[in-house]
Amino acid sequence: MYLNKIKRKILRYREGRRNIQTFIVLLFLLLVLNQCASRVLEYDKVDQLLTNEIYDKKIHVKELPLPPKETPSVTLTPSTSSEKEVKPLEKDLTPIKDKKSLHKKQNKKSMTKEVKLSNKTLQKGKLVMPEPRQPTLEDSEGFSGRRPVVDPFRVGEKVTLALSYFKVTAGTMDLEVLPLVEVNGVKSYKFKISARSNALFSKFYSVDDFAETFVDYEKMRPFNFTMTVKESKQLADVRSLFDWQKLTCSYWEKRVRKGGDEENKSKVWSVKDFSQNVISAAFYLRTFTLKPGKKLSFYVADDGKNILFEGDVLRKEKLSTEIGVLNTVVVRPQFQVDGIFKPVGEILMWLTDDDRKFIVRIESKIKIGTVVGKLKSIDRGL
Repeated sequence: MYLNKIKRKILRYREGRRNIQTFIVLLFLLLVLNQCASRVLEYDKVDQLLTNEIYDKKIHVKELPLPPKETPSVTLTPSTSSEKEVKPLEKDLTPIKDKKSLHKKQNKKSMTKEVKLSNKTLQKGKLVMPEPRQPTLEDSEGFSGRRPVVDPFRVGEKVTLALSYFKVTAGTMDLEVLPLVEVNGVKSYKFKISARSNALFSKFYSVDDFAETFVDYEKMRPFNFTMTVKESKQLADVRSLFDWQKLTCSYWEKRVRKGGDEENKSKVWSVKDFSQNVISAAFYLRTFTLKPGKKLSFYVADDGKNILFEGDVLRKEKLSTEIGVLNTVVVRPQFQVDGIFKPVGEILMWLTDDDRKFIVRIESKIKIGTVVGKLKSIDRGL
């Protein structure tokens, strides 16, 4: 079916003499898909590639017990209906609702009962100003200091997106919240993003990559970043480690390419306080209050660079997905690297318009075409 679809596209582009680059890409896909499957690159020094003694000495992780399971975990699975295009719908449908209570009711007899008065808090009969939000660059609505008033994350949650190019599904991407851990004695989140090519796409290029990060539960800033790359033409191990006392980040990268070429690099650079990394940023976005017209900003540190993330909250939109129609908010990210705006092609993100703010769709325009991540399933976690 996929081969026939590509053939039809090739004929259309040939007849219309449109976009020669796209025609070449489609022709290449057709030729390669008829070849044998491509495997992940084999390397006899994998253990050495994945060893980083300096990093291992500086970070110590201890697993914490799972939180009590108050209600059964709900898994939303794809429907059997055919795939729907994204379009606003006239009929009003409600968004996904979390069946689990977000907060326990406070004990009315408790001496520590708090009553919110505007931006102040009444505690034990005294007015207490909330901890100021840092850094001042970031929006403070919906936060108490660095903590979001409503935590959008649940242990065990997992969002799966189907990745496609020219409407041909290439693989899947998972965004997960793993069990809480203790990192160097500090309670922390553990976030993971992974990407895998499907059987069809793996015929010409195999991908099995994942990245993880630990994020301080109270201060909402990352301790580290790790990425393992396993692909047909390369293997890589990438790690970074933040030192928030010195406001520096250390970065290591080991990479081997097809043919045996090895590459090793490391660097240390100064970072802005409360910077995210490229993985934690996707989750950190979910802590903000998303209202159309807002412009969100926070710092991201990666590979020796300091990046300013700026997200424009464009609009609310009803999104048709495999699991039903969802109420969403559309955000357009943009980036400045060391003060210089870097156009990377238009990127759009759809997040559920509720307290959880799941990422349910991504569109990224590249030189030829658009890569799309469409929602396949959601497990809402504990």
